[in-house]
Amino acid sequence: MVLLVNDVPVEYYDSDIKKIVSRRYWRVNDSIQETDLRDYVVADIDNILQQLSHTLMKKYNHTQGVHVYQSFTACDLEDDTLSRFFSVDAYDGEEKYQYDALSHIQNTLVPEFVWNKVTSDLRKQKYSNIYQPLCVRTLRRYLQEDKNILLRKERPRVRVIQKTEPHSGRTQVSCVATGFYPRRVNMTLLRDDRPVPDRELTGGEVLPNGDGTYQLRRSLSVSEEELRERHRYTCTVSHLSVDNKLDVNWEPEAPAHTVLISAVLIAVLVLAALIITAIVLCRKRRHTGFKNLCPSVAGVKYAAAQSEYHTCVNVH
Repeated sequence: MVLLVNDVPVEYYDSDIKKIVSRRYWRVNDSIQETDLRDYVVADIDNILQQLSHTLMKKYNHTQGVHVYQSFTACDLEDDTLSRFFSVDAYDGEEKYQYDALSHIQNTLVPEFVWNKVTSDLRKQKYSNIYQPLCVRTLRRYLQEDKNILLRKERPRVRVIQKTEPHSGRTQVSCVATGFYPRRVNMTLLRDDRPVPDRELTGGEVLPNGDGTYQLRRSLSVSEEELRERHRYTCTVSHLSVDNKLDVNWEPEAPAHTVLISAVLIAVLVLAALIITAIVLCRKRRHTGFKNLCPSVAGVKYAAAQSEYHTCVNVH
């Protein structure tokens, strides 16, 4: 069990010693009463999760193998006012239960999780009188004591990466943003200034970096035909750390055969220019009194089976 503030791990529950272990030095100054209350709440939640997990394992006849029961409980402060307080539970990766602790509305896909009146009244009292005040106090204190860490803003670094897919030969265009904090970020991949539909994209999950920042990648597979159409792609990212959107453009490179044809055309044009220049120079030298010992350009013979070398010598 881990306590997060703005996605930063600050405490965890050690089930062996039945106590909360803090990652912050100033936690040693907590009162004994506050510490005992926190230990009680976390131990109570741990006990409830054990019961719910056993209920589902029995319901689905999961007597063997590894099965996971997860619970996520959070309180949100906006302008120092509690805006949300909720709990979401899942079993083996599937959501099974939701509870809005402010309105006390329960939503579950498991009939066994529906509370009777006695249990419902007890849970309401716990959430309203114990869990909610403790969550708000803890959140406020962390935001005060660790605000330089929890309220910091780090700007994302954005780039567009191109690589060839090994099996299909298509080109994968990836929009990558990394090094940003806080976690929330918006990323859009545009094609000719229009958003690419989500169904064409892969990725999109925000992942943690090792330094406490985050990264996000979204990729698009582009066919050779689309490359020839020369669309313009733009990766646009918005984040709390920047006032305006960050835009990075990418345009497909010309195909290899197109580059080869262009190179050949350029070589032909250069050769033609050299021939024309040689003709003009020879004619000018004739008119200025030079004796031309070089056969005319029109008289130069080219033989595939012979090696003839013609040297043009002009004598004054």
